[in-house]
Amino acid sequence: MMRVAWFCVAALTAACAKGGNAGDVDGGNTADTTIVTIDALFCNNLPCDAIYVSRSGNDTAAGTKTAPLKTISVGIAKAAANTPPFAVFVQAGLYPEPVVMRAAVTVYGGFDETWIRNPAVITEINAPSPAVIFDQIQTGTGLDGLTVRSGDATAPGTSSYAIVINNSQAITLTDVIVESGIGARGTDGNNGAAGANGGNAGNGQPGCEDSGGFCSGCGQPQGGGAGASACGRSGGRGGHGGHGGGGGGNGVDAVGYPQSGAFGGPAGAGQFGTPGGTGANGTPGGVGMWGGAGGEVGVFEGPLYMPSNGGNGGVGSHGLGGGGGGGGGGGDDDCDSYGASGGGGGGGGCGGGLGTAGTGGGGSFGVVAIDSGVTIKSSTVLASRGGDGGRGGSGGTGGFGGNRGVTGGYGGGSEQDDGGMGGPGGFGGAGGIGGHGGGGGGGPSAALVCVGSTTMTIPMSTIMGGTGGLGGPSQGFPGATGVSTKFIGCSFF
Repeated sequence: MMRVAWFCVAALTAACAKGGNAGDVDGGNTADTTIVTIDALFCNNLPCDAIYVSRSGNDTAAGTKTAPLKTISVGIAKAAANTPPFAVFVQAGLYPEPVVMRAAVTVYGGFDETWIRNPAVITEINAPSPAVIFDQIQTGTGLDGLTVRSGDATAPGTSSYAIVINNSQAITLTDVIVESGIGARGTDGNNGAAGANGGNAGNGQPGCEDSGGFCSGCGQPQGGGAGASACGRSGGRGGHGGHGGGGGGNGVDAVGYPQSGAFGGPAGAGQFGTPGGTGANGTPGGVGMWGGAGGEVGVFEGPLYMPSNGGNGGVGSHGLGGGGGGGGGGGDDDCDSYGASGGGGGGGGCGGGLGTAGTGGGGSFGVVAIDSGVTIKSSTVLASRGGDGGRGGSGGTGGFGGNRGVTGGYGGGSEQDDGGMGGPGGFGGAGGIGGHGGGGGGGPSAALVCVGSTTMTIPMSTIMGGTGGLGGPSQGFPGATGVSTKFIGCSFF
């Protein structure tokens, strides 16, 4: 006959296998002639049928009191293979193994070497995160009398979870101590690259005599070359020298900077003539937008906490190049002459590269339940420290603007005569500083986390959060310190 449930009757002789206490339970391997069928299978408040686990055991053993298994995971698998499933009794000791629970199997700790429950001994599961998982369980399942600790998270920005309960009902944690490890630190952002400097402009050429007969001849003085720019913000070329009664050529506008080239000077007016105007200086680039700070709490996607990252900075804008100087006007006293040409405008400096964001630190979570029904009674749940946020990268410095070119100088009374002087070009504008990346948010520390439709009760239990991680530093906006709290998203019933 299949036994639905068993209960030991104290008044009957040899109640529940030799003595009627938990230490005498033999896992259902000895014939039991003094039992009655009722609603639960209990001997002195413990199940009568159990699989036994001890640190000195062997996973190829039978799982009885005298031949225990070595690991809790194998014990759970063996217990679940029975109909109905057995319990698992675990002797005191440290069990460095992650545990995945099975439906209708409850694991009991706190047994001494004689298989009697003793409050002075500790049965501890100590494993990488998550240390214990309940997943897709709809039948009464639980832990009783154990300590569960998860290791510190190691991969950047990951979290430490002691117990994760996903889409499960009728989960009970009784007389347990739960403590999560430390969340991992976020990664640092990268610094932005420095902007390239603008190129220097060329100088103008001196004026010279150019007339027929007894006068000398020369070619027209050309304006100084424009300063180059790696980011397309070159300056303007200088204006050429004017000839005879003509005015000097206008300086050329810098790229993207209308009317920055200077007008050429008029025809000769005195020995030096009237110089061409000075080219306008380039305007500096603006500072790139700074990244945002990390938030206090990221988002849970299913059982995983997604850290709160900082924002990237913006790229600094490019400086504008300087306009070309105007050419000097020509002279016509005695012999015709050219005026001196204008200097070129300096190239614009390029904007600095953006600093990238620091990523958020991972959290520390004691029990995380997603769409589940959980009871935690007579227990202690503790969270540890959240991971620190990563540093935001610094924005790159902007490039310097290129130097302007000057006029070619006076060619002398026997050459330039009364031809005018050219004007200097404008200086190139400096590139803007790149924006600094925001620091990553510090990881939270929460003893309990409820996600979705989770319902949770915590009778006679102590719940304590730990310390939130520090926000990542930044020259722009640092990340926020992680929150420290007893619970996130939970309503208790």
